[in-house]
Amino acid sequence: MTQQEAEQEAQQISDALITGEGFACLKDVIDADLAAALRATMLERLDSATKVGKGVLRLGQLLEWGDAFTSLATNPRLLAIAHKLLGPDATLAAFSGRVLMPGCEMGAIHVDWPYWAMNPGMPANPPLMMQVIWMMEPFNETNGGTLVAPGSQNWGQNIDPQRFQDNSIHATGAAGDAIVSHGLMWHRTALNRAEQPRVAVLINYTQLTVRPMATLGPFSDEFRESVSPELATLLGFDYASSIRQRAPGTR
Repeated sequence: MTQQEAEQEAQQISDALITGEGFACLKDVIDADLAAALRATMLERLDSATKVGKGVLRLGQLLEWGDAFTSLATNPRLLAIAHKLLGPDATLAAFSGRVLMPGCEMGAIHVDWPYWAMNPGMPANPPLMMQVIWMMEPFNETNGGTLVAPGSQNWGQNIDPQRFQDNSIHATGAAGDAIVSHGLMWHRTALNRAEQPRVAVLINYTQLTVRPMATLGPFSDEFRESVSPELATLLGFDYASSIRQRAPGTR
């Protein structure tokens, strides 16, 4: 994809997230074979996972699992969209693995941080958060493709379970695809009725001035010295300097 094509895609997806369905599926962002390899690595390390629900497991510290994982955060197509939505100094608010075991429970209907901590009625524009769901295998209605309510980022109300049920659909795609969504779009973890775990990597990008709900890290000195400039910006390693650049008269 050329830079011009990436910019055109970023504008199109940005518009869809703000005024359209609130989510979009990016096709073939990484190779299906790479997605399968990342899935295998995550399943091999389930002993380090924490339980966040019945049959729902979270894997943290993926950023220190090697370049194959960090490259998900700095993928050019995703960054182009994140920068269009949130600004060129957008930061990472979350980066983790999510595994739905067969027979897992359904998650609560929610919006993402920081919106769930705010009063209802927040506008979708300007956006404060963009979530990414990397599909390490095909997502479908059987294995727990995330349930989303198209357009709900603009409903401007408290979560209404009946309205969600009436409007929600499964976000589906192939291994190596990525779902991007507005932080205000209503969604929930679906049931995994398949016989195998459903594996994903979740990323949240925020505006620089939105404090992450939980601090990523701690990171070793070796990791901090090895990261790319793009990842250093996403992790806010020079946060104070970035904030000062936003001050009046510095642009």
